[in-house]
Parts: sequence; C-alpha cells; structure tokens
Amino acid sequence: MRKCIFISGILTAIATIRSALMSGATSNNAIFLAGITIVLGVYGWFFERLKKLRWLTITITAFCISVLSFSGFLAAYGRRVTADYTEDVVIVLGAGIVQGEPRPTLQRRLDQAVAYHQQNPNALIIVSGGFGYGHEISEAEVMARYLANHGVPLQQIILEDAAYSTYTNMSFSKSMLDDVFDRPFRAVIITNDFHMFRSGRFANYQGIETTYYPATTPWLSIPFYYAREVAAVIKMWIIGR
Repeated sequence: MRKCIFISGILTAIATIRSALMSGATSNNAIFLAGITIVLGVYGWFFERLKKLRWLTITITAFCISVLSFSGFLAAYGRRVTADYTEDVVIVLGAGIVQGEPRPTLQRRLDQAVAYHQQNPNALIIVSGGFGYGHEISEAEVMARYLANHGVPLQQIILEDAAYSTYTNMSFSKSMLDDVFDRPFRAVIITNDFHMFRSGRFANYQGIETTYYPATTPWLSIPFYYAREVAAVIKMWIIGR
C-alpha cells in the first residue's frame, strides 16, 4: 500500500512539473496536481501512523481507484473515430513545443491532421495554440509550418495564436471560424485520446458541431498526461473552464 502511494505521488509530481513547464508556473492544473502530490506524499511518509485513521485510508484508496477508473473512461472515449471526412474544418489543438519544434504528443496530432487532409483535402485546418511560457514563437506557427512541410497548402491553414488553454482553443477558434463561414459549419477535432473528452465538451459549449479524429499518446507519457487530464476535467466541472 505504501509503495503504491509513493508511486502515485511520484507520478503526480512529475505530471505537476510537466504541466508547469508547458503551461506556466501558475497553471491551475499544475496547482491542483501539486495539491494531490502533497497529500499523497504526506500520507505515504506517515503511513504507519495515519493508516490507523480508517476514514482517511478509505478516502485516499477510493480517490486512487476513481482516478484510475476515470482514466480508463477517458481512454475509451477518446479513441473513438467519428469523423466521416465531410467536415468543413479541422481543429488541431496545440500541445507544447520545444525549441521551435512540436513535442511528440503534438507531432502525433499533426500527423493525424495530415492523414485527415489526405482523405478530405477540401477542409480548412485551423491550428490553435498561443505563446507558451518562455516561448518566442507560437504553437500555431510551429504547427502550420509542420503541416506545410508535409503537403498541406498554406492557403488552407488558419492560425489561431492567442489561445492558452483548451477552453480558449475552442472559443477563439469559434470566433475566427464564424468570420470565415457565412453558414453553420461542421468541425472535426484532432487531439490526443486522453484530451478528447474535455475538448469535445468545450466545443459543445461554443455550439460547434463536431466529430472526432484522435491521435494516440506516447506510451511513456500516458501516466503523466492522464493524471493531469483527470485534474483538468475536475476543474472543468467545478468552474466550467
């Protein structure tokens, strides 16, 4: 039991650091994960004393089981492909860059965008991602460059380079697309499997009719991204963003 708690604490600690580096030190997700890390760390360190508090042990155990179960739901939900290749526009969400290049997670999203483009070359592609913490180039610009280098015409790519969260990815993209289309449009969301549930909810909040075309997640990153995503979904349910 104690080893499981320490492992969980280490994973959430790493997820916290990754979230802070990718989204800024004041990221709400990073703060939330930091709180979980502290709770798990304290409980694991004082396990022999605190295990006598049966209610605390049951609460933490139930929490860990809930996180694992919900991660399974996110994985199952996010791996569904509902795109029918008749959508008007592709919305590709940013996921972090390093030295002007997409992180592996983002690269998988962009590769999916290229694959979708090959099936539906008439659809516009909006790449959404602002200036990350300490970055001098926007995610959107890096994403557009990657797509262009892989055969997507630049005239079909729309840059949305102000977003700083999944919520703003969708709200800012909707505002730009309303200016492009003079009629209701259908969009296909491209993001990683762990991220699809929340992305779809925020798209629904904006009134965007969507389908899904998910990318996979690098397997070494699965524990970190799912831990962070569970925290982000909880935040979404609490504050709506």
